Amino acid sequence: MNKSLFIPGMMILIMAVSGSARTLKYGEIGINQSQFRNESCESRIGPSIGIGLDYYPIKSFDGFIGAGLIYNNKRILIKNRTWPSSIHKEDANWIWSGDFQINLSFVEIPLQIGYTIDVNDNFSTSIHAGYSLLIPIKDHTRVKNTKVTEIKNDADRDFDYFLVDEPYIPWSKNFHIGFKISFKRIALIPKYSRALSTTENIAGISMKGKIDSFQLFFVYSF
Repeated sequence: MNKSLFIPGMMILIMAVSGSARTLKYGEIGINQSQFRNESCESRIGPSIGIGLDYYPIKSFDGFIGAGLIYNNKRILIKNRTWPSSIHKEDANWIWSGDFQINLSFVEIPLQIGYTIDVNDNFSTSIHAGYSLLIPIKDHTRVKNTKVTEIKNDADRDFDYFLVDEPYIPWSKNFHIGFKISFKRIALIPKYSRALSTTENIAGISMKGKIDSFQLFFVYSF
């Protein structure tokens, strides 16, 4: 192909696609229910709130690319766990025990692709799937019903968790899938998020696991 025609041709194509593109902006508020995948626990409900943008690159095709910014507060209860009084378990003289009320705040950045089906002028439905990055911003975890027991022999040093040197919760990744039922400007979005990486060092101890979540959002488009 003649290079003198290729560049102008690509510019015309890009202008044609962008000229026919459309976007859908929305705000969302909802709840999430989270739990560790491989840890005995009780899931709790936490709040979620965010904004999103769906980009339809071709007007005649209802496929879209979506992105967003969401605040998620994930809450889980883990009962009756033990850990030593010292960061070096062999130096510990006491066993601590208690219930962990896990309360973690994240900023979530989802990226997804999806497809919309218009039922009529007022109703539509869509399905989407993608990945998201979760950035921890605050660990509000508290320990309740604490007890302290003296260590009398080495058999007492069988702890559930240990204290960690650097209580830093790393970033994590999720795969998510969901669908949306829309009526004019309002919609509901149920979504399932499956952890692809481990959340660890919660509350400054060696607790770690993959946190999966169910979410339900009420959405308003503008």
